Parts: sequence; C-alpha cells; structure tokens
Amino acid sequence: MNTADTTPVTTKAHSAVDDWRAVGDLLALATERLTAPVEGIHHAIADRWFGLAGWSGSRGHAAHQKAAETAYRSIRAAGAVTRSTLGIAAVIAADHRSVGSPWSSPRGASAQAAANALWGDEFERRASPMHTELGIRTPDGAHIASTRGALARAYPTPTRRLAVFLHGLGKTEHCWHTRVTDTGVVVGMHEALEADGFTPVLVRYNTGARVSDTGAALASLLEEVAENWPTPIDEITLIGHSMGGLVARSALHAGRSGDHTWTLSARHLVALGTPHFGSPIEKGAHLASLMLARTSVSRPLGEFVDGRSAGIKDMRHGSIHREDPGHHDPDATTPVSVVPRLDGVRHHHAASVVTGSASHPIGVLVGDLVVRVTSATGVGPHGRVESDNVRVFGGLNHLAMLHDGAVVSQVREWLAPVPAETMGAKP
Repeated sequence: MNTADTTPVTTKAHSAVDDWRAVGDLLALATERLTAPVEGIHHAIADRWFGLAGWSGSRGHAAHQKAAETAYRSIRAAGAVTRSTLGIAAVIAADHRSVGSPWSSPRGASAQAAANALWGDEFERRASPMHTELGIRTPDGAHIASTRGALARAYPTPTRRLAVFLHGLGKTEHCWHTRVTDTGVVVGMHEALEADGFTPVLVRYNTGARVSDTGAALASLLEEVAENWPTPIDEITLIGHSMGGLVARSALHAGRSGDHTWTLSARHLVALGTPHFGSPIEKGAHLASLMLARTSVSRPLGEFVDGRSAGIKDMRHGSIHREDPGHHDPDATTPVSVVPRLDGVRHHHAASVVTGSASHPIGVLVGDLVVRVTSATGVGPHGRVESDNVRVFGGLNHLAMLHDGAVVSQVREWLAPVPAETMGAKP
C-alpha cells in the first residue's frame, strides 16, 4: 500500500493544533469526572457527621459546604485553564512549524483510543477534536478519504476482494499488525489475507459511541468505498474483533435496511471474541453502579461508574441496533433482538478460553477473561446468532486471539473460495 503523505504543511499544522486542543479537552473532562465522586462523597460524609452532631443546619455546616464547593470549583477551573493553555501553546508552536500531533505514533493513537472508549460519546456530544472520526486508515495510521482519487492513490494495486478490519474496544487498526509472540513471529491477519488476494481496508472508529450509530456510519462509508473503488468489487468480507464484530453485524443490518448496494457484495462476516450476548465485565460494572447507588456515601461512586461511555454499555447485552429493547432500557428483561443474518453472507464465530482445553469447565465459565464462550459463539438466553462455522480455541486470552497462528489459519480457511450454491447455507 502506498502510504506517502501528500498533505500540505499548513493542513498538518492545523491538524496538530486541533489534536493538542483535544489533549486539553481530555484533561478537562478527566478532571471533571474524577472530581465529581470525590466531592460527592465529601459532602455526603460531612452531611452525615454534622447531622449526627446536631449541626446539620448550623453556620459551621454551611461554611464547610461553601469552602468545599469553592475548593472543588477551583480544581475544575484548573482543568479548564489547562485546556486553554494547551490550545494557545499549540497555536504559537504551529506558527514556528515546531508542533506535531500527539496521536501520530502508535502509542499516542492507543492513548486516544482508550480515552474514547471511556468517554467517546461525551467528546462527540461536545464536538471535541478528541473524539475519533470513523474512517479508513493506512497501516501506519494515516487517514484515507473515501473519494475515488484518494482510494486510487492509497491502493495502487486494488483487488476485487475487500477485507474490512474492525478493531475492538479502546483499540486501533494497529492491533492487526504482525507481532512477535512467545511462539515466534505471527504475520498480522490483514497481511495474511493480503497474500490470499484480499485488499485489506483498515477502519478506525470511536468505540465510546453507540454501536448502532457506528454501524450505520460504517454502512454509509462502505457505500462510498464501493462506489469509488478503483476496480469492480466481487466480494466484501467484514472481520471484527470483540466490539468490532458487533459493529460489523450492525453495519450489515443498517446497510440492508438502507438498500445499500455494497451489501450485495458482502460474502463473509468473521467475529473474533465478539460478545454477541454481552460481556460479564460490563454486566458487573452495571451491577456495581446499582449497588453503589444504594447509600448516600457510595452513590457518587455509582454515578462515576455509570458515567462510562454508551459504547461500553452496549457491551452489556451486545446491542447492535436501535430497535433493541436494551438500547433504551438497560434493565430490559429481553435486551437483545436477534437480527437475522443476511442471505448470501456466511457468518463465522471464533471464541477462546484461557485453559488449555477448550472444553474445560473453568474455561467454559470464564472464557477468554472478557467474553464467555456462549456469548462469543452466539448462544444467548433469548435466542441465537446464527453462524455457518464455530470454533473455540484453547489457551488464548481475549487479545491473544489476534496474534495466534491457529486463529489466522482458521480465518484464512473460512474465507477460501467456496461453491456459490453453498453461500448462506445453514450450519
């Protein structure tokens, strides 16, 4: 892939300024979010002790409350001042062409992705440059526009088979790259499929946003890609890890509902460690927030936990579209409406367990430490996400799936050309 950067210097400087302003937004929001539970607990404890002493309405209590409010207001103001200072400093540095983006390196991109996982929906509501825009990226993280000219420059030797890669919560497209593991060098999945004749399309998105919104946006993006791709497209495959699998399913649903032409070329969906029916970690976070809300002292902590992003909350039930009961009511007893798979699209589910044996009871119980086997294989309490192929790998945690030779080999086998009459067959 051609990754040459032809962006004008002025555009680079402007982008870097926005990125440093984004750092300021992150610090301001983090200060605001972290200060709130401390302040709330402080006031709750003070109210309790002043009440026990019979001074709940005394001047001393009022003075204490006012002093505390002033102190916490000052802390939040310091966060706002830091945000403004970073923005001004970035503008000054840009005039001397001496500022670079803090998100340009893989580590910087990972930091931005982690922040978006926590509060990406809030960044989006505030129109902060901190939020990650959904889009196609080069292997080194540069943006690729979905216009005909940009796609032709980025993919000088395009093929008729596209493999769209979707990372998981708090990750970026860098997660797919070749890595050195304990067993040696494992070729990245996108590079392996490139050798099989696919053109890998790496997508980065805001994992803190609602999965249904991301899926709809991805469907629109793929429609543009299909329209502007340099050569006719025969096959589109969606490959998602963790949340990425939910986004892939959501995009297929949104694309078919919107009569998008790209769905006519969709042939495969590969879900790796995807919580089709939710993750126990998010279920635990939801339960913790409810338990903490029971007392006045712990309630601020419950509100802090409940302030996690909408994207994370979607991982509780595996919600992928707005019609899900759980999309609007997280306490719904039937939180997920199983979306029928599209005709002509083969679904492949891969799960893993941390125990050496895939059938070990402990492995079945804890799964890959993030997603249980039943959820990852599409078996839920109120239905089943249909699949053509299912495989459970032993001895792998949630992230290790991405760089395991057996997983890569299995995906390549699933995506090997099959007779047309078997497309969409039931498992």
